[in-house]
Amino acid sequence: MYGHRTWLIPCAIVITLAVCWLPGCGGGGGAAPPPPPPPPPPVEIGPGPGPAASAIPAEPAVSTVAARAVPFASAPSMAVASAEAVARIDALADRPPATQAELEAVLSDFTRWASAQPNDPLSQAGLAAAIVICGAHNAGISAGYTPSQVLSLLEPVTQIASLRATMRSAAFPSPGEPDFSSANLQIGVRKFLLPALVHARLRLDAVVSTAGGSSVRLAELPSRRGTHYAYRADFRALSGVLRGAQAILLQLCAYQFNPGTWDWTAALAGRDVNHDGLLQTSEYLPPDPFGWRHNSSNMALSGTHITGALQSLIDAVREAPADSLLMQVCAGDRTTALAKLTDLQAMASGEVQARIEHEGGSGGAGSFTTPMRLKQLWEAPTDDLKDLFPTLAPASGSYWEALPRGASDFPRPQLGGVFAQPAPVMEMLAKGPTYIAMSYGSFGPITVIDRRGQ
Repeated sequence: MYGHRTWLIPCAIVITLAVCWLPGCGGGGGAAPPPPPPPPPPVEIGPGPGPAASAIPAEPAVSTVAARAVPFASAPSMAVASAEAVARIDALADRPPATQAELEAVLSDFTRWASAQPNDPLSQAGLAAAIVICGAHNAGISAGYTPSQVLSLLEPVTQIASLRATMRSAAFPSPGEPDFSSANLQIGVRKFLLPALVHARLRLDAVVSTAGGSSVRLAELPSRRGTHYAYRADFRALSGVLRGAQAILLQLCAYQFNPGTWDWTAALAGRDVNHDGLLQTSEYLPPDPFGWRHNSSNMALSGTHITGALQSLIDAVREAPADSLLMQVCAGDRTTALAKLTDLQAMASGEVQARIEHEGGSGGAGSFTTPMRLKQLWEAPTDDLKDLFPTLAPASGSYWEALPRGASDFPRPQLGGVFAQPAPVMEMLAKGPTYIAMSYGSFGPITVIDRRGQ
């Protein structure tokens, strides 16, 4: 599968358009629909070990027990800031740990600095980031990956430590790998990474709640562009980013994604098992329980965290002083940043007139506006993602090997209730576009698929 992800765009909207991600997506109708699948099994992969993510169990690689025992800030002050912590945060963003020993050293340093001075805001921020990184590392190790494999994915996480404006994307484990197990990865995430994020947020929120006001400087941050300062808004924004990460991870843990022995590289032409000239989802997607929703509240929790994260970011931008790090990230343009965030908030909380741009395939380039309700994805999540995929028909000469012929090929053309008027979306998909982007107001366009160079 292909696509571009950002924590600001719910993974679920990408899933709803995943028909355009699969190699050789397409469709056709006419055949009797297959019988509905049985209900999902009573599998529980929820937000943490046991009934709640209130504790991290014995960790398989790096222990964060001592780090989590460090006192929270109660009266954060720039006067006690550690110059070593400033330097380490900057270095951590530029060069993430390459070995487990390096990761343990980072955690040990921030644990020592924050223990010696709990009211050092930057030591607390660095410790929060280190705990998250270790949570990600432990989740990967518990899922069966080697330390080098896991650490190669951590660069985007480390950049949280410096509130960097741009995060480079990571190469996540491919479902095409023979030893891939989405269940093992989901269990690792729920046991180690999600509760680490919760702890890190609480540590940052302690700085926010005791900072003494929005104009109180909490740290000095020299840079090539001059000196900037960290304020309450910067810590509030960082907490919001972590909450957005929680939302994404909850969605990734919401469904069964194990493909078993399914071969994603096989051509669609050879998948027509009954030789009727059409491809049902049972012929071109992995068999049940692939796509079934786990018996958990992950999607609903994700929606709560999405709206909470956006509100934290909006509040942070509103109160951030002009010389804050957050305003540097926003290039000093508070008005534009707020407009983008409020438009994104509207996308996540109600119905908006979204603009969809597309090009490639038989339809050339074009755009249209259509009503969209993203929140349906987490307020009324589908029980089986395969219900969102169409019947396919061969498409000779198309970049895609097969395409849906129209809305009638989709068992649920509204795609889980996201598109109340699905006709223009279905017509676009049937033309096999190689590029789709979505926007609303000042937010976007965000690329959903881009295979123009392939």
